[in-house]
Amino acid sequence: MKYHMGFSADVRTAGGPMHVALAFNPSHLEIVNPMVLGSVRARQTRRGDSDRREVLPVLIHGDAALAGQGVNAELFNLSQTRGFSVGGTVHVVINNQIGFTISRQDDARSTHYCTDIIKMINAPVLHVNGDDPEAVVFCARLAFDYRQTFKRDIMIDLICYRRHGHNEADEPAATQPRMYQVIRGLPTTREQYAKRLADAGTISAADAEQRAADYRRRLEAGESVTELSAPLADAFRVDWSPYLNGTLGTEVATGVARDKLARLEAMLTDTTQIRLHPRVAKIYDDRRKMAAGQRPLDWGYAENLAYATLLDAGYGLRLVGQDSARGTFFHRHAVLHDQDTGATTLPL
Repeated sequence: MKYHMGFSADVRTAGGPMHVALAFNPSHLEIVNPMVLGSVRARQTRRGDSDRREVLPVLIHGDAALAGQGVNAELFNLSQTRGFSVGGTVHVVINNQIGFTISRQDDARSTHYCTDIIKMINAPVLHVNGDDPEAVVFCARLAFDYRQTFKRDIMIDLICYRRHGHNEADEPAATQPRMYQVIRGLPTTREQYAKRLADAGTISAADAEQRAADYRRRLEAGESVTELSAPLADAFRVDWSPYLNGTLGTEVATGVARDKLARLEAMLTDTTQIRLHPRVAKIYDDRRKMAAGQRPLDWGYAENLAYATLLDAGYGLRLVGQDSARGTFFHRHAVLHDQDTGATTLPL
């Protein structure tokens, strides 16, 4: 599948060029979602986008996968936290109503709507008929405006169906016979909308057919079906070309001058302005001895010192996860807690 490889392009819009990136999804369904939001957060940080208006995440879900995969509950749980917030995501659920071969709601989930999971963060949900393109466009614009205004998640539940089942070679009527009797008697969404426009006198039926034929021809010829702009001159774009031919055996200079380490060690171990817990104070006393060469370096101190050299060289550094500040096994203590005030200090 082509989307497994990802894609990006600079698209021409009325407001100027816009870079669009499709994340590469090596697995099916929802597992890529936290990767997308992580990428968005990194791009916002790199651009200094503290208002979170310049980079917008859009996640496309399946109805059964949205309710069925636990990664989404984890995603929503972390989405409003300080370390992971991206200023809201626009979610679009392609709700084909069958969850592959399940039609009965009580076989698929315990909630009325597949979108009910997002209620955990009090996000609004717009339920819209997929056979009404103008209503869909209205909901898309409303969702974008809501996200940009309130910096919160919003979800569009696009009620539709799969005309051909799981893929073009599938036979969905084998498990959903009555549903597909109805579907096969329906004109396609394009045909319905073309008739609506023709009946209104907006375009002729012949013009509608010609537009569809031209669009299909461009797709089959591998042509772009949207207007592209020249690549953006983006100071924040990462140039990966120096690394394309690297191997695991490529030698990299990682040494740091001793005088630089001494300067960083003095900064890392200065705890004079904070009253530490006795056990943490002992760890920092030992680190000062390590800096003086009186004790061998342990993992926790070596790790903090390595981070300091990266920051000192101008590299960005983000360490996240459970107990990332303290360290799960009481070893890192990159963030210190004053025992009198509860205030925190980050020597790095």
